[in-house]
Amino acid sequence: MRAQPAPSRPLNSRPSTTRPTSTQAVAPPPPRPDRPARGHGWVPPGRGVVVAGTTLPGGLLYFGTGMPDAAGVGIEPALIDPALPVDLRNPDWPGESMGYWPSYADISPRARGAYLAWLAGGRANPNAYIGYVFLYFYGLERRLLTEVPDLDDASAEFAALVSEVRRLLDIYRGNRSFRGYAEGLLDAVALLDPTVRYDRAAPPVGEWSHELPVDLKVGLAQLAVEGRPVPADWALSWYGHHPDSYLRTPAVRCANEFLELFTKRYRAKYGDGMVVKPNKPRLSVGYYAASRGFYGHVTLENTKLPDVGKLTGPITKLRDIVEGVTSDLDAYSRYLGRNPDGAGSPAAIALLPEGVTHKPSPETEALWSWAAQSIDSDGRGVTSAQELISRWPTKTGKLAKSDAVAVAQLLENRGLGIEPDVRFGGSTPTPTSSVVLFRRADHVVSAPGAEYAAALAIINLGMLVAAADGTVSEPERRALRELAIDDLDLSEDERLRLDAHAALVLTKPPTPAVLRRRLESLPTSRKATVGQLLATIAAADGQVTPDEIRTLERLFTTLGLDPADVYGTLHAAATSTDELTSARIPGTPRSGRTIPAPPTSPTTTLTLDPDRLARTRAESVRVAAELAEIFAEGDPAPPPPPPPETATVGGLDPAHAQLFHRLVERDSWSRSEFDALAAEAGLLPDGALDVLNDAAYDRTDEPLCEGSDPIEIDQDIVKDMLG
Repeated sequence: MRAQPAPSRPLNSRPSTTRPTSTQAVAPPPPRPDRPARGHGWVPPGRGVVVAGTTLPGGLLYFGTGMPDAAGVGIEPALIDPALPVDLRNPDWPGESMGYWPSYADISPRARGAYLAWLAGGRANPNAYIGYVFLYFYGLERRLLTEVPDLDDASAEFAALVSEVRRLLDIYRGNRSFRGYAEGLLDAVALLDPTVRYDRAAPPVGEWSHELPVDLKVGLAQLAVEGRPVPADWALSWYGHHPDSYLRTPAVRCANEFLELFTKRYRAKYGDGMVVKPNKPRLSVGYYAASRGFYGHVTLENTKLPDVGKLTGPITKLRDIVEGVTSDLDAYSRYLGRNPDGAGSPAAIALLPEGVTHKPSPETEALWSWAAQSIDSDGRGVTSAQELISRWPTKTGKLAKSDAVAVAQLLENRGLGIEPDVRFGGSTPTPTSSVVLFRRADHVVSAPGAEYAAALAIINLGMLVAAADGTVSEPERRALRELAIDDLDLSEDERLRLDAHAALVLTKPPTPAVLRRRLESLPTSRKATVGQLLATIAAADGQVTPDEIRTLERLFTTLGLDPADVYGTLHAAATSTDELTSARIPGTPRSGRTIPAPPTSPTTTLTLDPDRLARTRAESVRVAAELAEIFAEGDPAPPPPPPPETATVGGLDPAHAQLFHRLVERDSWSRSEFDALAAEAGLLPDGALDVLNDAAYDRTDEPLCEGSDPIEIDQDIVKDMLG
């Protein structure tokens, strides 16, 4: 029906053409339906006219003779002239006699017969020829664009006209041409809509468009004029509709969660919202008219409102928030992409960033309840890892590293913690291992602090030495806590975690063989320092048993140190001002030997002055910090990559395979380190991440790399990709 229109002719909302005079217009009351009208004019809603013996109810028509079109060049195309012949006996239902860009005055009597029959029948026949729909639409278009803006009280008629256009759109939206013109008209006249206000819901973000919706522009302009802050939903709508912006998959797939998190962060930064100052350009909108009576383009302008949609500064500010929210929701979004029905599952809830809520599934609630009931009155509880795994949505019957992270995050949502925790250097729980669940502090810490690794190393080493006699006494535990926890700069949450880790170690005390394997990689110059640290820990409770001394002697031998030096090292490393004698510590039934006093000492008591005590403890902490990575309890490092000539991974080209094998050497890389590795391989960092994760998805349906800084490498995925 629609081809290239005639050359455009600019026209304001108040056209330059002469407005109809009162003698030309149809003024209430309307013409009587039993005789034709004189002159021409608009038939308002609810009124009827008679043409060729046919009653046309409902009004919303131009009726009469000689009415000029909007441009003042010809006759108004929508004008129904009762003097023109009509063939009602042989109507042209398929519109075969209709020309392009029709006018009622120019169409055939047969076409007029079909058109009038369609009007009389309710203007709703879905099978009607679309040209007749357009001919009626021309009148609605003309009235909205040129006459309603000048009415003293236009609200009621404006609403009726808009409602009628929407009704037609619902019926005939299957015609692409009509849909385009109808939607364009509705968008344009929103500039004149008195009901468009910022105090209603913001326009929803749909598909990308080259400009902002008019109702959004109007609301933003009103906010600017009144000096009011832009609400969060309007700010997000502004960003989402802006032609220079793009909402990525998480914002679309997780729209509710995205809006919730965006709103919280937007308000945290801007309070009630950004206040935008009015700019100079006035708000206007262009519309390409369907009717040939306009000769193309129509421009509507609202001189009272600024066009703040043209401002770029607010979009730049919003982009920082949107990109942060998108990044934080990315893992949750990808999970839902693979599990569309898993929104409330434990794995999904665990991936929700802080500040986002979602109704948990019964399985999630059951897991939280079980974890809380597993904790004793002292704030900790030891349980089988299999109990946990049986409540987690895994198809393999075991936890991958990414699952272990998710478990820790899910428990954290309810103020609970787990040891081992892979985020703190722990290993991934296995069906045969144990875990310790514990209550967290008010201020939860999700990543280890600077001194946490040193404290963890001291706990692990201390348990190794203390358990040498088969038990770890309460005094030993207190001494270890004092050395590893109390004297370090740790948060309360880290202290609770270390207590839980100590309880976990007690379920399966480490053997000297574990430490021997760790010590093999130490340079000779460091082994003596380790020996001093071991002696310091052994003497931490003020008494050293024969079993502990034998353990130290074996460890000294492993270190390549003279086992005869154990006594001297114990003497030098003693860190307590209490008497180190053969007398038992109150409440400790075991027997032991004293740390020998220096030859010059007249008594069996070894004391240290406070300054020396502080120096010894400080040195112990420094050494533990340096050795923390060696003594960490995390998952074992993957095997070294194969030589370059065989370093291939299915689906990866040589450059990406090279980067893959460098990455899998560690569990975590900072963003700067990753960028450097990508540069070494001659790759762009972001593109390389996508390629590696796509390859992992092809093999496992899981990503290889997670997080933005640091970037975490899932070693379980590595094994699958190399398998």
